[in-house]
Amino acid sequence: MNIVKESLAKLLATENLIVEHRPVETASFNVTDRVLTLPTWEHECNDVTDMFIAHEVGHALYTPDNDEWLEEVNQQFINVTEDIRIEKLIKRRYEGLPKTFFKGYQALDVDEFFGLANKDLTQLNLADKINLQYKIGNYRDIPFTKEEAAFLPKCDALETFAEAVELAKEIQAYCKEQFDKQQKEEAPHQDDALDSNNPLEDLSTGKSENNNPVESSGTPTEAGEEEGQEESPFDNLESVDQLKGDDEPLTEEREEWHGNPSTTAGRGNGPQDIKKEPEVTTATAAESAQKKLVNRAAGENVYVEVPSEIPIDYLVDNKTIADLMEQHYSAKEQIDLQESYPDAYALDEARRIAADLVKCDSDFKAFKVSSNKEVNYLVKEFEMKKAADGYARATTSRTGVLDTANLHTYKYNDDLFKKITTIPDAKSHGLIFNIDWSGSMHHNILDTIKQTLILVSFCRKVGIDYDVYLFTDGYHKHTSSYHDLCGQIEGHVILDNFNMLNVLTSKSNNRQHDRQIQNLFRVAYTIVYRSYIGVPYRMGMGGTPLNESLISMNEIIPAFKKRTGAQKIHVVCLTDGDGHPLRAGRKLHDDVYASHMGQGYFLRDRKTGKMYAFEGGYYYSQTNQFVSYIRDRFPECSIMNIRLLASGEWHRFKQSCLGEEYNEENVRLADIQWRKTKTFICTASAWSVQYGLAASALKSDAEFEVAEDATKAQIKKAFTKSLGSKKMNKKILSSFIDQIA
Repeated sequence: MNIVKESLAKLLATENLIVEHRPVETASFNVTDRVLTLPTWEHECNDVTDMFIAHEVGHALYTPDNDEWLEEVNQQFINVTEDIRIEKLIKRRYEGLPKTFFKGYQALDVDEFFGLANKDLTQLNLADKINLQYKIGNYRDIPFTKEEAAFLPKCDALETFAEAVELAKEIQAYCKEQFDKQQKEEAPHQDDALDSNNPLEDLSTGKSENNNPVESSGTPTEAGEEEGQEESPFDNLESVDQLKGDDEPLTEEREEWHGNPSTTAGRGNGPQDIKKEPEVTTATAAESAQKKLVNRAAGENVYVEVPSEIPIDYLVDNKTIADLMEQHYSAKEQIDLQESYPDAYALDEARRIAADLVKCDSDFKAFKVSSNKEVNYLVKEFEMKKAADGYARATTSRTGVLDTANLHTYKYNDDLFKKITTIPDAKSHGLIFNIDWSGSMHHNILDTIKQTLILVSFCRKVGIDYDVYLFTDGYHKHTSSYHDLCGQIEGHVILDNFNMLNVLTSKSNNRQHDRQIQNLFRVAYTIVYRSYIGVPYRMGMGGTPLNESLISMNEIIPAFKKRTGAQKIHVVCLTDGDGHPLRAGRKLHDDVYASHMGQGYFLRDRKTGKMYAFEGGYYYSQTNQFVSYIRDRFPECSIMNIRLLASGEWHRFKQSCLGEEYNEENVRLADIQWRKTKTFICTASAWSVQYGLAASALKSDAEFEVAEDATKAQIKKAFTKSLGSKKMNKKILSSFIDQIA
């Protein structure tokens, strides 16, 4: 069972049903939760599987959630009439299905699905005949008596569930009447059979099986012995109870177990198996055969969902982070080297902090000056592409008002009316930046922050709203148990420890913004150069909760849209690796535990009705599914990834990026692009677009600088390095602008 069959079920139902594939014996549909559970059927005929799916969708569409009829009619009989009704309705709805049902039931009949081998169809009851008529009656002659045939027009006329219940009652009553009549006719023959087959006559008559007289002691007479009779196995019995194998008299319960004909009706466990009610044997045989089609080796699928609300306090607002950084660095700025210190060590430390702070702020000022060129380039590219896009979408129409400036051309110009050019309103944009704040980023975090600040400056210049988050698990640890965090965690993704730190936002004014970007630069500078100015408390680096950050977009994107009114939102992740895998609550042996979501796990979204299959082996397979999940939930958003690649990571990134398009030709072209520019732009992955950047080539400040006495070779090398860096940055930034223009 695959995603194609799941899509078939949804298309037939014309709604986003939740479809689950499990190694269960029969299909079922929960009309309240709208969950269609399909067995993992396997049959060489594809029409059989399609027919089963169409049949169950018919129940999903037309069978009401009502079981009041159970007290009025046996379920087997209502199953017959309801199957006729829903199959007629689903085939009426989709004109191609009759052929599928014909081929499907024909294949099943060949497989003896209904248990008809060596059976005389004339001996079947009415319910069985009707069941067969509407399943295989198109190519098999089902014999009906004149009285039975009168029920067929009623079956053809079924439209409502109430009608199916009423007809099931009539069929059951008829079958009961015929069944009772047959039982009465067979009763005398059964008594004769019991007498002739009984190994013992009633011992109270005083006769044995061969009519020899039996004395009270239970032994044969001498006459019998004289005739050469063999000794009977019952010769030395003292009572009838000894025939039962014990010394106790039979109780009512024990008589039933040993086959009392008055109490074994329908039990099938005694020598006289007398049934009291008619059965639909073809339905029983079909149910048993359908169970054999289930592929139990496929394993149990596990379906999980993202919690409707993230159960931890993960979001740290901009003011909290800004105050945290300001408190830390303002204290460093107030260090007075003229004050007395308790010892030389303290004075030396103060001097180091002051020197590092001066050096850091000097680098920040230099960066701001140099970055203006790239910011202005981005602004120019954005305005040009936005204008070109607007021009392409412009429409020109006549106003109906004469253009007096062109009246003199009336002899050779028919178009004398004024025109108006309409450019459709462009959508307002917004950007959300998610920066990987993990320990593995410490070598590249300063360059990453620089690139982020360039993009943020661009946003402020062109009036685009933005938020910048650091995703980390190092801000503070959530130590609550899973049950406290998620309540009932069974079937839910576990989100137990991560934070989104809102370090920059378009809500801040220019003065606040300048101070915040300076302090953020100081944090990154300290991490890279191990500066004495230090990192604010709880802003140290941790793990990589990339998947959690994607899930948090469920709440962050709607809040951002509400605050800014943005119609088109771009989420940009800046990472240097895959996120650590998430777990889900799974029940096993009456206990719920956290299990890794790998092969056989499916992420289910009730909002969109879609499923996402997890795979084993690679961390990025989980991330790809969560990216697809967010993109489907927010189709107006683009989800981009800027991936920093260390030495040796290109091959794995290329493989995960190209996905299904991973072939010899595409790999060759990707390798050429990577060797020439150390960049790769990919639109084939789950992300809207991925940018692969060599971490070693990330430097944004590779200016053309050479010593005064530099040789010609040194000048050439410096120029090539500067040109290559600018070329790489411009290519990536130009593609980025294409996404948001």
